[in-house]
Amino acid sequence: MPIHKEKPVLDCPFRETLDVLEGKWKFAIIHSLLHHGTLRFKNLERDVAGITSRMLIKELKLLQVHGIVLRRPYPTVPPTVEYSLTECGRSLEPVIEAIQAWGVQNRAALAAKIN
Repeated sequence: MPIHKEKPVLDCPFRETLDVLEGKWKFAIIHSLLHHGTLRFKNLERDVAGITSRMLIKELKLLQVHGIVLRRPYPTVPPTVEYSLTECGRSLEPVIEAIQAWGVQNRAALAAKIN
């Protein structure tokens, strides 16, 4: 029996956006940079609770590739790198705020389902 592969959805902005922002950590990273502005790597790692250094590096690289995060290295010893949101990244603020508002509004119902 042949296995049917899912056809890619072409020219769908919703799907394209999900592809860029998929994963457990991207929204947390964007939220942290929106809240704090420019952060050094270790500060960002501390602020995004539970993320490993390796995963943070991976996610930051992907966010850079998509033009959401700007990486600014400085020629210091030890090396200093700062991360901030690009204008495109800052444009996600209403989305992040809506997700947070939804979480606040539904916190009790969500907690009741877990317990």
